[in-house]
Amino acid sequence: MKKNIITFLLLFTSINLFAQNEIDSNLYKKALNLLDRTLSIDSHSDTPLRLQDSTFDLGKRNERGCFDIPRMIEGKLSVEFFAIFVANGREKENPSQLAFEYIENVYKAINKYNSIISLAFSTKDVKRLYKEGKKITCLGMENGLPIEDDFGNLEMFYNLGIRYITLTHSRNNSICDSSTDTTETWGGLSPFGKKLVQKMNEMGIMVDVSHISDKSFWDVIKISKAPIIASHSCCRALSSNPRNLTDDMIKALAKNGGVLQLNFYPAYLDEEYEKKANEYYKNISVILDSLRNLYKNDQKKLREEMLKLRKIFPLPESVNVERLIDHIDHIVKLVGVDYVGIGSDFDGLSVFPKGLEDVSKLPIITYHLLKRGYSEKDIKKILGGNFMRVWENVERVALSRK
Repeated sequence: MKKNIITFLLLFTSINLFAQNEIDSNLYKKALNLLDRTLSIDSHSDTPLRLQDSTFDLGKRNERGCFDIPRMIEGKLSVEFFAIFVANGREKENPSQLAFEYIENVYKAINKYNSIISLAFSTKDVKRLYKEGKKITCLGMENGLPIEDDFGNLEMFYNLGIRYITLTHSRNNSICDSSTDTTETWGGLSPFGKKLVQKMNEMGIMVDVSHISDKSFWDVIKISKAPIIASHSCCRALSSNPRNLTDDMIKALAKNGGVLQLNFYPAYLDEEYEKKANEYYKNISVILDSLRNLYKNDQKKLREEMLKLRKIFPLPESVNVERLIDHIDHIVKLVGVDYVGIGSDFDGLSVFPKGLEDVSKLPIITYHLLKRGYSEKDIKKILGGNFMRVWENVERVALSRK
C-alpha cells in the first residue's frame, strides 16, 4: 500500500511539474512502472564528500546536494556507487588514511539507516538485497592515490568494499597519466600502474578508465584480462573534451566486454556548452582561486561560498536531458546496447542537465528512452544490467586466477 502511495505521489507531482514541458503523463507512468521492475545502478556519486560534514544526514531529505536516501527512493534508484575521492596534490597528507576516514564516514551513515539501505560487496549481495527490497550502496575509489604504491593498502581497501578504482584524477599520479594534465609523466601507465591493473584483475576490482589519458587507456586495454569500466565519462564524438572516450576507444572497450557509464556534466555532453562554461570560469578565475586558497582546509565553507558566487554570477544555461540520450544513442549505434550505462557524478558537479539535478529526477531518463523507442529489455540493460554483467565477469576472472 505504501509503495502504491509513493508511486501515485511521484506521478501526480511529475504531471504537474512537467506539464509545461509537454511530458506525456501516460508514458511517464509507464517509465515509473518499468523502474519498479528494474535493478538500476548509478556508478558514480561524490556524496562521501558531503559526509565529511557532520551535519549532513543521509537519511533526511536535504535541500543541498544531489543525493540522500529519501530522494534515492523517489528516483527509484536501486544501487548507488559512492566514490571515495582523495585529490592528487595531497600526497603529503597521508592519503591512505584520508580514504580510510572517508570510508568510515560512509559506514556510519549507512549503519544509521541499515533497515533501509545496506552496503554490498559483491553482485550476489546486490541481487540478494534487491530481492529484500532494500536500497544499496557500493564503494568505488576515484583516484588511486590512496593506494600509495602499496598492495597492502589495496587489499585493505578491497576488504572494506572498494570494487572499482579510477586510476587517476585531474593530474598525473604514480599510476598513470591523466587526460587533463598539461604534461606527460609516464606516456601511459607507469611500471607500478601496469602491475596494479594485473593485481586488480586478480582481486576482482574493476579497472576504471575515466580521467586517464588516451595512452593510459590503451595500456589498460592491452594489459587487463577482465572487462573494464569508464565509471563517469561521455563520447568525444559529441563533445571533444579529453575526459570523453573516442569512438575507437569505445569500440575497444566493447571488444573488451566493458561498459561506458555516462556522466551528466553538460560540458562533457555538449561542446557548445563547454565553450560557454570555459568563458564563464575564465571571467571569474581570480575569485575562484582566492576562495580555494582561503578555504582549502574547509570544504563545507568553500561549497557555501561557491554557491553564493553562483548566485551573483549565474552559470550558463544548461543542456536538456535529451542531450544525455543522444550519447546513449551514439554508443548503441556504434557498438550496441550492451556497453552503455549511467554514471551521474552527483555531488561532484556544479551543474546538471535541466531536469536531472538530483537523484530523485532519474526517472526522466527512462521516460526519454521509452520515447525514443528503446525496448524494456534494452532499457534494463542501460539502467543497470550492463554494469552488473561487467562486475560479474570481473568476479569470474578473479576466481579463475586464484
